[in-house]
Amino acid sequence: MVMKTRFVFISVMVAAVVFSACGPKARLGKTKVADEMPDGGSYTEKTFPVVYKVIPDAQVTLRFYDSLPDVPYISVADFQSIVLPGSIMAVTHTGVGEYTLANADASAVVNINNDVFVSEDFEAFANQMGLLQPGMANVYYDGMPFVRYKSVAYTPSSVATTLDMGKYGIDIHADGKGSVYFPFATLADMYTDLFYHHAGFNGEKVVVNTSVNEVSLAEIDSTYNEPLLSRNTRSESLADFNYKELCFAMDHFYGYPGRVKYNAQLKAKGLDRTLEEDVEAGPEIKKLLLSTSMGEYFTGMMGLMAIYFDGHTSTEIFSSAVGNDREKYKDIIAEYTRTQMAHMSFQGLIMEAVAPMMSMMSSSMAVAQLRPQAYGQGVTYFKKGDTAVCVFDSFNSRNEKAWKDYYAGTGPMPTIENAPGDDMVIFLDALKKADADPEVKNLIIDITANGGGSADIVMAMTSLIMDKSYISQDNSLTGQRAIVEYEVDRNFDGVFDEKDRDVHYDLNFAVLTSGMSFSCGNLFPSMLKDNGIPVMGETSGGGSCAIQAMCTADGFCFQISSFRARLNTLAGENIDGGVVPVLPISTERMTQVEVSEEEAVPAKDYSKYFDIDYLAKLLSEYKK
Repeated sequence: MVMKTRFVFISVMVAAVVFSACGPKARLGKTKVADEMPDGGSYTEKTFPVVYKVIPDAQVTLRFYDSLPDVPYISVADFQSIVLPGSIMAVTHTGVGEYTLANADASAVVNINNDVFVSEDFEAFANQMGLLQPGMANVYYDGMPFVRYKSVAYTPSSVATTLDMGKYGIDIHADGKGSVYFPFATLADMYTDLFYHHAGFNGEKVVVNTSVNEVSLAEIDSTYNEPLLSRNTRSESLADFNYKELCFAMDHFYGYPGRVKYNAQLKAKGLDRTLEEDVEAGPEIKKLLLSTSMGEYFTGMMGLMAIYFDGHTSTEIFSSAVGNDREKYKDIIAEYTRTQMAHMSFQGLIMEAVAPMMSMMSSSMAVAQLRPQAYGQGVTYFKKGDTAVCVFDSFNSRNEKAWKDYYAGTGPMPTIENAPGDDMVIFLDALKKADADPEVKNLIIDITANGGGSADIVMAMTSLIMDKSYISQDNSLTGQRAIVEYEVDRNFDGVFDEKDRDVHYDLNFAVLTSGMSFSCGNLFPSMLKDNGIPVMGETSGGGSCAIQAMCTADGFCFQISSFRARLNTLAGENIDGGVVPVLPISTERMTQVEVSEEEAVPAKDYSKYFDIDYLAKLLSEYKK
């Protein structure tokens, strides 16, 4: 950017005023440059290794501008090539300061003068889901082989998405040779999806997840977090940019599921103004987030949990990075602990935010003690008279290797004998037993202690129950609604074909829920209720957004409720408040749950939930 000398002092003063702000930056008016001239000033380029898990490692050149020496920039074409190996991003200069970016799926226009990005199909532009299934749209899929993506219908079909990075003080640059440069972290945030495809830079290497359904990049490279935890301080410029980039990412890519206290303010004002204006401890949290002290920064990110904690979002970056290596990092742990103790003013705010989830723990213990008394310890299928119950405590226990070997023709069909802990196997075993028993008329799926997991298993189960497999969702960034349809190998013979249509179970299905039925444990009863299958119990625990993996600008991994998939009923109603049962079962009575030999705590009395005679009576009256 060219600037006349007499404006330098004024510019410095203006910059000082907005230096820590995450709102509109001072527009000093970039000089319009000739087409062939570079933008952004002088810089240094360095080449770093790119680490993958299942494909050969590579290298990439990152650019560090003198104005932000600790913030890596990358050409958008290079970023495309490392997150989608073999793909190409074409960059075309279309006007002064204006460039068109086009990959195989969509295009976008960026203006480096005002740092604005616009795409008519942002979801397609930043789509990595083709890594799992060729031609797949940028939607929810966990990669289990008995389910595959079929189609998606958007309403409206197309929406222009504008990302005003200049508003946050985030600059886009061009080199005058046909390349456009974004901050690495900003592109990484734009591209992350619902399989956790994402990338991070730790100061020494770029680590890219193209293959593993895991939030942490340490799953790809076990040493990823070491450089991040090796320092006690960071530069002011990095701290400032990290805050601005965090505000940009949360304002645009957080899904706003609805349950958090500050949901409305965050959506209307953004993170920075919400901290400044609506949260008593907000200014303190902001100050910590901008600190050059790593201990204070970690404490600030923990404080951010009080703003966003919804059961899916976790901005607690320190413990996640440390993992089980507590002895190795004992010094920085001690410093972090001291810093936390010095900033206790928002600890109550954090406890208030997590209280709803904490209350689930006593209820979970009640279920864990009461249900085995009725069915037996570890029992997943129990029958009495004409009613059977399938105990289904997770959508996340998946023997992926066994299933993938089976579908590749290199292993046997997973069964209760050779894959006893697999959730899909548990349900198929229950279906087989109930279908083969002429006495059984009703099959109740008990998800009273189900905290969620893989939507793929939900898709397979709903297909077997109601001959449909779809997700109804909306996108909080684009405003689009979507119905995503899936195909299921319904006879599990390893092939998607016409024979799958012949599968049918002549059973009266129902689902039993509690306040612990969260996330996919909330999606499942919502879909069944939409299709006339009775929900029994109490209102489920909610959780309406899929999870999205993120990285801070300085490289730490965290997760948020994603903007890409906020789950709805078919009527378009957000399900974050939980699914109200058609057949409610009272939990007004309380009981005592033993948490140790010396201590018991009060909890809801769920004994009626495991009384099959009572459940069968409810279903019989409902059918009348």
